Amino acid sequence: MALYVSGCRQKCRVIILSKKTSNGWSDIEENFNIVYLPFNSYFVGAIYLLPYLFFKSYGDVCFTFSSQTIINGTLGLAKRLGVIKAKVILRESNSIFQLLSGYKLKIYSLFYAMGYKGSSLVITQTNYMKRQLMEALPALTKKLNIKTISNPFNFDDINTRTGAIDKEYETKKFIVAAGRLAPAKGFDILIEAFKDIAVIKNDLDLIILGEGAERNNLNKKIEELGLKERIHMPGYVKNVYAYFKRAEVCVLSSRIEGFPNVLLQMMSQNTAIVATLSAGGIEDIPNIQTCPTENTEKLKSSIINVLQSDTKANKPIFDSFLKSRTQSSFYAQIMESVK
Repeated sequence: MALYVSGCRQKCRVIILSKKTSNGWSDIEENFNIVYLPFNSYFVGAIYLLPYLFFKSYGDVCFTFSSQTIINGTLGLAKRLGVIKAKVILRESNSIFQLLSGYKLKIYSLFYAMGYKGSSLVITQTNYMKRQLMEALPALTKKLNIKTISNPFNFDDINTRTGAIDKEYETKKFIVAAGRLAPAKGFDILIEAFKDIAVIKNDLDLIILGEGAERNNLNKKIEELGLKERIHMPGYVKNVYAYFKRAEVCVLSSRIEGFPNVLLQMMSQNTAIVATLSAGGIEDIPNIQTCPTENTEKLKSSIINVLQSDTKANKPIFDSFLKSRTQSSFYAQIMESVK
């Protein structure tokens, strides 16, 4: 959305609440002003955000857009306190009340209570997410403007993130998965499923793209299963579309998601897709192979089924689905819904 707004010749500023630790924004930093706050933790950055906004005087900003509960609550509170005048647009990034429990859930609930009343619009990615939010916080959500707006797909992103795959994998056949190396992504389950697939398909490897705190645990699991030569984790790569296009199957193995944009990216490049039912709306996508979450056997059988199927006819179906999720449509729906 930052790229889209900037492309429409509107001024756009981006505030990252922690130090720069990845290259996720580096290829677009020239397009607009990006500020990185000097903290190791985004939580500390969120606390600092209130005085930062006050002293920086962002009085010329018309809209703010955020997509993480703590940051959402902080911006909503800034609006309620008069620190900012902009209309506050909040997007739910995940099904928080299904994902969290205990003291973490209490902290997140506090930020809902403190800030969400300051919003002009709360976006949920799916109707399931909207129902979950309303059931968890009925008193609060009655006072909010909540709209379900499906995630957009950035077609221009394909042009900027193409290129060749690493030479190490050019001659290999492989399954690919991508995302932050975190428990929610279910890569440990995918590795378990691949253990048997590797025996059946002895010419097939698994590539997991992404970086994160679970790298050591996943590497340990790979070594324990004797799959060090068959499973590869090259880390963050810019040219994800090249890997998606070359893969025999693209897999989403997550335990829980808000709605996985990576699934849309995969559909733009490949017709052989397996996805766990880790978010509302996945079951409505035509012609992808779905399976339950946290079920190694079902994930394995789904991957094998797709490997043995001719999926070429899915291309026009996927293309049609993606064209209903343009950035311009997403932006227009936001502007129509803001109060």
